[in-house]
Parts: sequence; C-alpha cells; structure tokens
Amino acid sequence: MHMLPILNGVASEIVSEIYPDYQEFHREIFVRMNDLPVEDKLRELRQVHLNALIKFRGVVTKRTQVFPQFQQMYFRCQCGDLKGPIYDADPFEARKSLSACIVCHARGPYTVDEVRTVYRNY
Repeated sequence: MHMLPILNGVASEIVSEIYPDYQEFHREIFVRMNDLPVEDKLRELRQVHLNALIKFRGVVTKRTQVFPQFQQMYFRCQCGDLKGPIYDADPFEARKSLSACIVCHARGPYTVDEVRTVYRNY
C-alpha cells in the first residue's frame, strides 16, 4: 500500500497549484478509489487479500460512535485564558498534564476550544 501516500501527495500538489489558499482549510488531501473491477464477498476474504485493493459489498449490522481525532488541542480555563497547543491524541490525558492557570490560579475545569483546535481528517 505504498501507492496511496504517493497519490495523496501528488493530489495535494495539484490542488495547491490550482487553489493556492486551499491549505488554509484542509491540510491533507486523500485519494479514494471506486469501481474496482473484481468484487469479493466479505466472508471470502483470506490472507491472499492482504496488501491488495479489494471491493466488497455489505450491510453494516453494528456500529459505534465516531470520536474526532485531535492533532493540536487548545483548552480554555473558566476565566477565559487559553492553553495550548498540546499535541496529544487523548483530551483526557492532555487535561491531566495542564498545570494551574496563570491568570486565576485554578486547576480547571478546562474545556476544549473547538475554534482553535485542529482535528485530523481521516
């Protein structure tokens, strides 16, 4: 699967040539493929299919909630002071690493500043 990162990079270069300001909105571009010629059944997937592009159809029978992945987190104290950026994927662990607020000397509660926080696009 070394091909998809190369395609992502080339797509990013082409988009940045056509739309120079696009990087301000989305930092990464991902290439997706569809209409692959061979379609396999989900129950027939085997070791042979590893590291290969496959196409299958199916019905989702169980799902879980999708949580955002953080790239850079910023936190706000109850007094309004901004803390960050913090480069940690888990907001609960990041909150533990925060020290007392410089302005009001409180140890929280800190809330995620959703305007400044950068999320991963996956």
